[in-house]
Amino acid sequence: MPSAGAEKRIQDPLSNLPEQDTRCKPCDSVILHILRGVAAATNAAKHHVSLVAELLAPRADAEARPSARSANQGHDGSTVLSNLQELFDLLFRLHVWMPDGQRGEPDFAIHSHQPFAQSWVLAGQGTDRGYEVQVVNDPPLATHAEFALEWNDGKATTATFHTTEVEPDEFHATLVYFDSHRGFEPNARRVLGPKDAEYSTQIRDPDGLTAGILAETTNVLRSYERHMRQGQQHSDRLEWEYALKEYDIALSTIQSANLSDRLAHYAHLTLGEFGIANRHLGRYKIAKKYLEQALKEMKPSHALIDISGSLGIIYRVMDLLEEAKGASEVQYETALKLGSEWGVCRALGILGTVNFQLYQRSHDENLLKLAIEQQTQRVESARRITASVNAQDTDRKTRVKNAKYSTEQEPMGLARLSVCYTALGKLAEAREKAKESLDLTSDSDDPIQNAISHYFYGRALLKSGQKEEALKHFNASTIFSPAHILCQEPSEEHRGYLRELIAAGADIDREDMRGYTPWDYTIFNGDAKTQNIIREALRRILPGDVEQQLAQRQKDANVKKAYRELFQEYLRPVLLKGGDEVFQTLRTLYAEALVIDQEKKTLYDGFKFVWYHDFLDIGRLPRSTDDLTNEYAIGTEASRNSMPESVVFFSYRWINHDPKVSSPDDSQHTQYKRMIAALEEFLKIHPETDRNKLGIWIVSRSLCFYCTVIWTAILTPSTQDLACIDQKNPESGVRALPLNLAQCNSVITLADQDYESRAWCSVEALLAHTLRNSYHQHTWYEQIPIRVAKDDQAAFRLQQGQFNTTIPMSEKRLQFEEVDRPKVVFLERQSHLLANN
Repeated sequence: MPSAGAEKRIQDPLSNLPEQDTRCKPCDSVILHILRGVAAATNAAKHHVSLVAELLAPRADAEARPSARSANQGHDGSTVLSNLQELFDLLFRLHVWMPDGQRGEPDFAIHSHQPFAQSWVLAGQGTDRGYEVQVVNDPPLATHAEFALEWNDGKATTATFHTTEVEPDEFHATLVYFDSHRGFEPNARRVLGPKDAEYSTQIRDPDGLTAGILAETTNVLRSYERHMRQGQQHSDRLEWEYALKEYDIALSTIQSANLSDRLAHYAHLTLGEFGIANRHLGRYKIAKKYLEQALKEMKPSHALIDISGSLGIIYRVMDLLEEAKGASEVQYETALKLGSEWGVCRALGILGTVNFQLYQRSHDENLLKLAIEQQTQRVESARRITASVNAQDTDRKTRVKNAKYSTEQEPMGLARLSVCYTALGKLAEAREKAKESLDLTSDSDDPIQNAISHYFYGRALLKSGQKEEALKHFNASTIFSPAHILCQEPSEEHRGYLRELIAAGADIDREDMRGYTPWDYTIFNGDAKTQNIIREALRRILPGDVEQQLAQRQKDANVKKAYRELFQEYLRPVLLKGGDEVFQTLRTLYAEALVIDQEKKTLYDGFKFVWYHDFLDIGRLPRSTDDLTNEYAIGTEASRNSMPESVVFFSYRWINHDPKVSSPDDSQHTQYKRMIAALEEFLKIHPETDRNKLGIWIVSRSLCFYCTVIWTAILTPSTQDLACIDQKNPESGVRALPLNLAQCNSVITLADQDYESRAWCSVEALLAHTLRNSYHQHTWYEQIPIRVAKDDQAAFRLQQGQFNTTIPMSEKRLQFEEVDRPKVVFLERQSHLLANN
């Protein structure tokens, strides 16, 4: 409880500059919107942030531009709106704490203001601390002196004291609102400061920051935080690919900001999340690079605790045990310094696991005893955290974080103790600890934890000779099986456990909730040793032609892996950046990716097209033998200039049911005529499109066979003749459909009564819908029938595809349900990964 002595003064040398009334007629309706939004209280900031940016943005009339000022309390501020009379009738101010080390005078941070003022957090994190101030008459008893704020025009300005604490590297922004009709204290501005100081002068020049920069940075951080929150939500649900997508957007948001150098802390945080997500995908080298980069120049903080711990895990699974020990010790010391119990708890867990692995190398029983001691301390620490989760003196964010860590750390500590006791030959204790771990995770929302606990309890039973009971846990019907987890995050330790699973007869060929098998994960992370273990296990259980099945599984897994990489690493970053050259850049990068990686080239055909003028001249749907197909070229300027400026993708249905005819069109060329009509209408809608530089991407498919050609290539060129598909390798061309669609400027769907019921047609519509709505670069049109003329000829109209439609793939028909449903589900997932929402 601060106690205040004599009153003193703070001088403000720039306070005679007048505050501007920034209202102007164009903003009046927006201001009215703000005033109405204030009544919504907690929702107000959501409505007002765009107004903040609008009112604080640079204007041609410099005098109407609000100024930025620095305050003793650590923030830079600017008045958004004021109606300045004898009293503050109405006031909106933006307060921003910049992560630049210039936070005013910390000795004068405790202050008071109008008791009826309200504020909403716009971005960042800050802790508001209230103080009860007691006035004392005996100066030696005082801890602070009370200062009055004196403007240099002679006006002096008394209320509850508080301060806002923001970490040095953090950004924090609030929108402050005051309406004097709710009450006004004329002398509310008071400050507590050092009791021995007579006065203090605050220079209010914000070091080059303008009001517009403050507003822009606030909006940048709001966007960054939104994508980071979404990434964390995906991480919590173990949707690592989706999480990586959100983190990538968050990082590009920070890097594109005008003040990116001042926001470097957030870039480091995001790199840390990249590392954590890649660790869970088994990409250890990539994860190591990101985490080491994130830790560069990072000061002691909770983020450093988290990231150094994750790096310790990476070192451990890469068998860099001494490095793992060093990173974990950094985590432990930092956690002790900052008083972070969860950090200490996690560090103890990593250190205990590392020491157990060092024991396995050296057989030094002192290391085994140390590992047991550390894992025991981990469990005890987790239980203390659990007991304090609902403590009254802990803020909600800390409670949530503590609850998360305690529910993770206690069962993992118990499972690790089970392994240690097994090594000591204390099998009863090993079963007891593993059962405690399983009981704690039985109702867990974390399927990885649940699978791991099942494994370690099963292992304890297996070591005790209870094989049948052990298999029940190895094959427990959870979202993930133990085999999935061990293959997803490969290490020498996990390979040993995987061999035990296989020897016991566990199922190592089931799909997880994502449709991936343990084999798929070994291909994704490229761990050859784990691949060999699974390959040999599959050889013992697959019926029939085992080598042919293994070859097909290898190809299927490579297809899935390459889809992930091409979508996420090549196409989406370009779409995020946007710009006038987005489609040319997409086609160039895709072509370069196939040149660089020959394996991808064998899996996916290049981007091909037919010139519109050639399409017009031929009078029917072209065949591959018509020699009209062109492939997008990279290299010389001349070759790039000979490429189309715009490409239209046609999505349509095979309507010719004559098995002797390879064309998808009927004898009246109905589909061809529909395409010509659609393109002519398209050119009227888009007069900026040069018809001489217009290409089309056209493919046809048999409803009976198309589904299978993508994955098994059972079609021959005589069965299906496609203009933009290489007939020497039709599988790679049809497989590349989603990738090629993303490189087309526009998609036109030839809709009819059967089109929407077909799953493979709907895949194209889903991709078109996703791309158009996410990045606002593509256009999507549907050509729909509007009437039937007297001569029985249908008439059609081109209209935009619906913006708010949903395309539930599970309801769409497939000719080969068992074979093709997993493929459709996989492509549906890829469309979600490509989305930017």
